[in-house]
Amino acid sequence: MNNQTKPDFTNITTILFDMDGTLIEHTWQLSAITHTLFDRFAKQLKPLSHDDFFDLFWQKRNDMWYMMVDGILDGSTAAKYSYTNTLRTLGQNDALAGAMLAYWNELVLKEVATFEDTYEVLTALQSHYTTGILTNGYITLQRAKINQFNLADYVDFTLVSEEAGYHKPDQRVFLKALDLAGNPHPMHTLYIGDNPISDIEGAKNAGLFPILMDPRDDFSLGPEVVKIRQLRQLLPLLKPSPQ
Repeated sequence: MNNQTKPDFTNITTILFDMDGTLIEHTWQLSAITHTLFDRFAKQLKPLSHDDFFDLFWQKRNDMWYMMVDGILDGSTAAKYSYTNTLRTLGQNDALAGAMLAYWNELVLKEVATFEDTYEVLTALQSHYTTGILTNGYITLQRAKINQFNLADYVDFTLVSEEAGYHKPDQRVFLKALDLAGNPHPMHTLYIGDNPISDIEGAKNAGLFPILMDPRDDFSLGPEVVKIRQLRQLLPLLKPSPQ
């Protein structure tokens, strides 16, 4: 935890968590996933190289994400069309899109893992606070992660941004999470996440108290932002401590 005066969390009733990078970690480098995916379909994609495909794919993926954010497409369609539009633009067989997306999701689910203290912390908090998970992403993949690790058994509710129709840092998705939590006062609610913009600024703008999860000490956001490097560092901050 960063050096600062211990905050007063006496009035906290509700604790909400981001998922990716906060409760679960991605154990592979992204490049390992993309190369593994490309290798599976390399024969069908000849003469394209990995870089030919992914230099364009990330642009298309970003475009499709915002099509979903703007409510033009559902998440499943947006995710598939990241591949469809890439393949079409490169003059390839767009019938591969569904199989490529399915294999991408399979690879991601194989390489994610909970942090070593995720269950310890969630269990410690269950009987003392209302708890929930609010995660950005497509329903299909995010729900698969939640189910894979049985995370819904350790919190009172889970919410994927696509389900809400709003996405962090939009304050409306935080307010939707508060509604699911029983409408606690935002100032009585902690939000723990690893992204300085989506999580920290988003939660702050919605009136929640944000805590930055920063395992590698990558960010310096100033002394006013509480930062932890392990989830278990959250427990001593709370009153009474659930440990």
